[in-house]
Amino acid sequence: MTPSRRSVLTRLFLGLASLPLASMTRPARSADGARVVVIGAGISGLAAARQLADRGFKVTVLEARDRIGGRLWSDRSFGIPLDLGASWIHGTRGNPVAQLSESLGQPLQDWNYEDRAIIDLTGHRGRLQERADEFLTGLEDFASQAGSHAATLTIRDAVSHIRRKRRIAHLSDAEIGALITNHVELDYAADSGELALAALGEGRVLGGPDAILPRGYDRLAHGLAGDLEVRLSSSVDGIYHSSNGVSVLVNGQTFSADYAIVTVPLGVLKSGRIDFGPPLPDAKRKAIGNLGMGVLNKVYLTFAEPFWEPDALNFIRVSDKPRQFAYWINLSRATGVPVLGALNAGSFARDLEAMDNAGRMAAAHEALRTMFGADLPVPKAGISSAWASDAQALGSYSFLAPGSTSADRLALAASVNDRVFFAGEATSPDFPATVHGALLSGRKAAEEVQALAS
Repeated sequence: MTPSRRSVLTRLFLGLASLPLASMTRPARSADGARVVVIGAGISGLAAARQLADRGFKVTVLEARDRIGGRLWSDRSFGIPLDLGASWIHGTRGNPVAQLSESLGQPLQDWNYEDRAIIDLTGHRGRLQERADEFLTGLEDFASQAGSHAATLTIRDAVSHIRRKRRIAHLSDAEIGALITNHVELDYAADSGELALAALGEGRVLGGPDAILPRGYDRLAHGLAGDLEVRLSSSVDGIYHSSNGVSVLVNGQTFSADYAIVTVPLGVLKSGRIDFGPPLPDAKRKAIGNLGMGVLNKVYLTFAEPFWEPDALNFIRVSDKPRQFAYWINLSRATGVPVLGALNAGSFARDLEAMDNAGRMAAAHEALRTMFGADLPVPKAGISSAWASDAQALGSYSFLAPGSTSADRLALAASVNDRVFFAGEATSPDFPATVHGALLSGRKAAEEVQALAS
């Protein structure tokens, strides 16, 4: 996920249903030899598998990729870890991901969003930050008045409304675009016209600073996996259950177990690629259709020498194309290498995926030239993500689309006939689109299996 600014808006919707943080110290229950197949070796699948294996269950993890981690993906092509999937721990206080990092000896580095430079290409330097609060206040006021309509209205509707009311008439189109992109669209990985207004207040926010993992987020996946039985390159074609157990069809083979935990991304469920027998309940199929799957992609460029302000961790680009390369992060301090990363979301992220890696690098470099000058040095190397076209993800993380609510997440999380269980960030009404939401959902599914098997 991108930097979370949701604490500004979450108080509007404190009445939403929420679940308590899952305990990390629940008493062990006897597995009595029960066998569980976990589908997906992302953080939720590994968390479920680890908890069950530690309680004596016979666990097999099936992963379609040739690596573990799922949407935790740290690329080391350039000798440094660059996170192409999740990057931040959002709120380290009481966060199970921060606790897992500590238990695995993985250091954290706090990320200060105030260490920033705003580069305004429209001639209004210095205005954006002082006017951000006015924009967000207008959005908050409209959201609080919308009531139940927040589920059907979009954030674009809200912006249009406050513009008509002249709440933000003093802001230029470029400034409004930059605020929407950096405060909303990059958070939720979707365009403002795709996002339900209710998305602004969904879930809960943990306290403490945000942080990154300088050694790479995937260290957590490998730490959880440990000695688990993980079968890579094992794409699941079908999941079938009866009162006697479950059968999982993989590459022409059938795995039999007492229970299955499905942790594939929402995008894969939306594709219908996995056959379920009997078919999934109507409520679950409706939830899969209602929820949106966002796209957030990253482009990293490395340079021989830094040419940017060394103390700025964040660069905001204000231009007449507000969705394009509007937010950059400086990872030089974390990696010891001059490297900048750009985050793009929604429709522009998909547009970038239509290019090859070289095209993405060229587009990113051109954006930097508008920020720092035409004589900018050529990058030494570059790499980018393409989550929408990744067959094992088909997107980055979930969001509330118009017509969907947190009740859809609960329906997605519900087990089927006490045999097939579901986990993943999209199933978390409290912490959607976060790594800790995914991890906690995996533990919750494991506890549900434990309760039945005990």
